[in-house]
Amino acid sequence: MKNLKNGCSRTEVFISPKNYKELRSKEDLKKKWFVQCIFYDPLFESKYPKGFQYRMKVNVFDNIIERKKAVEATKEEMIKGLDFHNFNPISKQYMVSESEELRPDLFLYEALTISQNTISASPHHLKQIRCAVNRMQKFIEVLRYDFIFIKDIKIWHIKNLLEKMKLTPSVYNKFRHYLMTLFRELIQYGCIDHNPVRDITKKIEATKIRKVLTKKNVNIILKYLQGNHYEFYRYTQIFFLSGARSAELLRVQRKHVDLENQEYVVLIKKGRQYIWETKVIIPEALPLWTEILNECIYEDDYVFAVFQCPGLEPVKPTTITRKWSRIVKNNKNILDENGKPIEVTEDFYSLKHLFLDILDELSDKVPVIDINLAQGAANHKSNRTTGIYAVGRKNRANEYLKNVVTEIGNVVNLEVI
Repeated sequence: MKNLKNGCSRTEVFISPKNYKELRSKEDLKKKWFVQCIFYDPLFESKYPKGFQYRMKVNVFDNIIERKKAVEATKEEMIKGLDFHNFNPISKQYMVSESEELRPDLFLYEALTISQNTISASPHHLKQIRCAVNRMQKFIEVLRYDFIFIKDIKIWHIKNLLEKMKLTPSVYNKFRHYLMTLFRELIQYGCIDHNPVRDITKKIEATKIRKVLTKKNVNIILKYLQGNHYEFYRYTQIFFLSGARSAELLRVQRKHVDLENQEYVVLIKKGRQYIWETKVIIPEALPLWTEILNECIYEDDYVFAVFQCPGLEPVKPTTITRKWSRIVKNNKNILDENGKPIEVTEDFYSLKHLFLDILDELSDKVPVIDINLAQGAANHKSNRTTGIYAVGRKNRANEYLKNVVTEIGNVVNLEVI
């Protein structure tokens, strides 16, 4: 028995037929050729008390010499996978310890997996990275990169890996970004002295035409929701008039809202940044905010919890997406003024884009404060740089936003039924 570093153990790995080296005839290729050992995992002791029979069949090549080479290579692959790569043939996963330290002699997949735990980012972003790395695992094996030390990884390894996966340009660029982040961490731990992703260029992405709801259909949908799914109507209306993301609104608690000043604060999590920002409650949405806040019992209540009502536990943004799909996109009972069903193919977030488009239309009617004087006084080359120091700019923009609400209400014609 050989004890493995993941807490499991195995017997010796053997090749069948046992006398494969002595075989000469092409008829011998009809025999069962395989590599095997017995694998023991304490977590599966009740299911496999005598151990798990781990077998890899070898049926490639019709030439006896090539078959012998293939079965020997398979034996070597099995031993490396079990002894060095912590492969568990029962769960079919590589048992990488999250507590294991990063070091130059880790294999590529191990290093990428462990380095995820050193990154400070939003749970959603970390999940995306984890899914990407898990998806790479199979292709790392196909390319025979699974036993390359992280210190020996070159740019062509990563380029070949990304190309082998046959990703769309958009996903390709995302995976490139995730790998860039992981290798940036690996450099800091001395695992590699360069970032092999840095010089890999992004793919050109074709710009998609985003579908946006019309103002007319927004009114029809909101009226239908108000009469049939009131709580979801209330959330949809608030979301529409906020310009925020569901990921932000669903984290808002009672204590974050200041009705008197028509403001609330949200924690924006994008990538590795966490920023608290102040959002405006425009008058059109103020009655709905007041109504739902009156339903809160505790200051720590999440305003939009289960069923978009106050509660102690937050819900995920996918809850809203699924609900929109179920009761709006796949609903034939939402009728126009002629009694005909309207076809809604747009996603929930198209509401946000419509609202921002309305604001953009009104931008010419909103007074603008020019702070070029501040830019000149500070000798800044760009107005954007001045904005970093002119901290009142954001507050002034919020105040102007509060003052243009009546016009926005008239534009989208959001009358209360």
